[in-house]
Amino acid sequence: MVRCLKVPLDRGEEIRSELRQKGMLDLSHTIVRDGDHLLIPIVGEAAYQGLEVKDRDLPPIPRKETDYRKLTKIPDELIGSLPSSFDVIGDVAIMKLDEPLFPHAEDIADALMEANGRLRSVALDQGVKGEFRVRDLKLLRGETDLSSIHTEYGVVMEVDPSLAYFNPRLSRERMRVAELVREGEVVVDMFAGVGPFPLMICRHSKPAHVFAIDMNPDAVELMKSNILRNRLDDRITAINDDARDAMRSLPELDRVIMNLPHISEEFIFHALHKLKAGGMIHLYKIIERDDLVSFQNRIISIAESSGRNVDIDGIQELKTYSPTMSVYCFDIRC
Repeated sequence: MVRCLKVPLDRGEEIRSELRQKGMLDLSHTIVRDGDHLLIPIVGEAAYQGLEVKDRDLPPIPRKETDYRKLTKIPDELIGSLPSSFDVIGDVAIMKLDEPLFPHAEDIADALMEANGRLRSVALDQGVKGEFRVRDLKLLRGETDLSSIHTEYGVVMEVDPSLAYFNPRLSRERMRVAELVREGEVVVDMFAGVGPFPLMICRHSKPAHVFAIDMNPDAVELMKSNILRNRLDDRITAINDDARDAMRSLPELDRVIMNLPHISEEFIFHALHKLKAGGMIHLYKIIERDDLVSFQNRIISIAESSGRNVDIDGIQELKTYSPTMSVYCFDIRC
């Protein structure tokens, strides 16, 4: 038997919501109708707002399995190779799989969609390709259109991972950088993609202006749409160009974001050329963990050869890239 409150129909949602907020709602049993009342299961012995309390035999709520690995129909010896995490962009999931799992990729996608009801599509990440380093995606299940609306920290973005690279796992890092931006700063994102850094900065800080550069025309079109969607067209300028060329026409800068982690250090000269004394560069780089010190020395050497002195204010290890490598952010003060 389950302890229930007998609640008039017209107050059902109100009382259910209040009980949930107070931790009194029994989430393991179903709410049922009893004439012109609802029987809402509760935990504890106390009555609520003078409502009648009854003991009834209510059906349990079936528990849905949310770990896709327990739903996957693959040989037992491969279960341990299933990834524990995957990227979710809006309602699209992107997975990386080890080669032995390739023959079972569609079955794995089925399990993922069963465990995550909000997913519309699942795609296999086969690495990056082309000049713009866009993910090579193979659709496993769901709709072929991989464009999706993605939200983080109040910023709403249209993202199409088949057209422009986007990493949802950097949301906290984007917020960290946004919180560092001081009022009145002039900022540039040299490799802006669909605009997550500029959008986050303007949503949560008060820069004078943010210039957002990217070579990929598809990314820039999405970024322009996202700027309008978030009503930030008076504070962000989207530029479709090579960052090395676009930087020449920009004013002096207070802050530079360089999120091109395979080769970002090759662009330090162009950033330093426009950076004010006391300005900050956020440089993202994939490196061997044992090479941290040597890479810092390399940054300092590149700066000195450009006639600038820099300090490394901080180093953030953001995520693992391989067993021996990680993605880092170097906060470089000029």
